[in-house]
Amino acid sequence: MIVANPIFFALAEEQLSSGKRVQLTLSGTSMKPTLQPGDKLTLAPVDHAPAVGDVVLFRYGGHHLLHRVVEVDGDSYTLQGDNCYTTERCRREDIAGLLTEARGISTDSGDWQRLSRRSLRRKKIRNFILRWAGRDGRRQLRPWYFATLAFLMWAPLNGLGIPLDNYVFGLRTDHLIHASVFLPCALFLKDVLSRPLVVWLATMGVSLLSEGVQYLLPYRGFDVNDIVANLIGVSVGFLIILFLPAVRRRHQYPDRGKREGCR
Repeated sequence: MIVANPIFFALAEEQLSSGKRVQLTLSGTSMKPTLQPGDKLTLAPVDHAPAVGDVVLFRYGGHHLLHRVVEVDGDSYTLQGDNCYTTERCRREDIAGLLTEARGISTDSGDWQRLSRRSLRRKKIRNFILRWAGRDGRRQLRPWYFATLAFLMWAPLNGLGIPLDNYVFGLRTDHLIHASVFLPCALFLKDVLSRPLVVWLATMGVSLLSEGVQYLLPYRGFDVNDIVANLIGVSVGFLIILFLPAVRRRHQYPDRGKREGCR
């Protein structure tokens, strides 16, 4: 969480540098669910090199932040709020204090260690997903996605004997598969096409083309309902990419627009 009280934290740093502990009341949401607004925190001087999983107070971009160490590379630290997508990097000298107690729970206790391990596991999974969902990840996956899409739509798969006429929640399995396969189509096209309307039209064209070619293939069956499922899939995917930037901004800076920090 971004701390908006430089005078207070100048005094806090003075206390920490003199070897004294500092108590704070947390406001802000960037460390949820591990830490909640109103939690009573105790910070201690940093008398050893912080390790992965430690929560530290550090200076970044003219502010003080309280985030978790997620990576250590020599004297360089990568930090991230438990409720944030973005990370920060700082040097060892920028770290002012180390969290030692929260809500009356010592950070050396087994309860806190379990909370930290769960948080780090969630971060690894989320960061892995975000890595491949980002622009560079999409660029690498794009040819594989469309190659797989072409294989699934045009390869002679009808003779495999896979039952696709059963129902899930009243919907045919093959229609659900069609919609799911086309769901990421807009995500992969939005980097090469500039305007949202063009992206939507292109995804519609891809979905129609894939099913239209099946009409010409003697070993595949043409079904209008499959076209409808394709169109639903690409439309839902398109709506997701329209709203995704706003969701990501809210998680990158969950405290933006509020008076947040510690007091």
